[in-house]
Amino acid sequence: MPPTRLRRALGGAGATALLLTAPASAPASAPAPAPAKPDAVPCARLLRPSATYRAYDHTFTTDAAGRPVEAVARILVDRDAPRGSCEGAVGDWGGRGDWQGGHLIAASFRGVSMRYNLVPMRGRQINQGLMKRVENGARDCLEDGGEVRDYRVRLHYPNGTTLTPDTIRVSLKVASRPVTVILPNRTLSAKELRSRQDGITAAFDAAPCGRDGA
Repeated sequence: MPPTRLRRALGGAGATALLLTAPASAPASAPAPAPAKPDAVPCARLLRPSATYRAYDHTFTTDAAGRPVEAVARILVDRDAPRGSCEGAVGDWGGRGDWQGGHLIAASFRGVSMRYNLVPMRGRQINQGLMKRVENGARDCLEDGGEVRDYRVRLHYPNGTTLTPDTIRVSLKVASRPVTVILPNRTLSAKELRSRQDGITAAFDAAPCGRDGA
């Protein structure tokens, strides 16, 4: 019998045995606590300085100027969060050109569309390009049966007033193996874009994901 079918067969048999042998008076297990609801904030250019916000199981912090500076998901989950109108406003703050309100933790990883999770990102190349490639690499690990921990997005701003970060650093752990990707938040040449795409692919190819039974 193939391993997948064997696991399913054993799982079904185990469940049946539990039903037959558990005493009638066995107490029902307590339901898991619901994750914390997202902290509500205005879609403002600046939030409270040096503040910490929480949404579900994620944590977000601002710098001394009140700009988003870090987002952390201790355990990444492949689950959608609703989108909101703040994305468009944040994208506009990038100025003229191809700017979008990019999520630090993707909406598909339950990243909320709140200001503390949104910054102006270059659209096609960064937000929909390199960031999406990183997110797809993490998602592939989850789909392979692996676990992604300590998913962390850290921003660097070139000065104390701009709302647009110039560097986005994404780090995570797959089966305790670190993966780190550093992305520039600017327009890239075709050669640099391809090089960074290849670097992201290589970083995740080296991660074990679920292929080694992690």
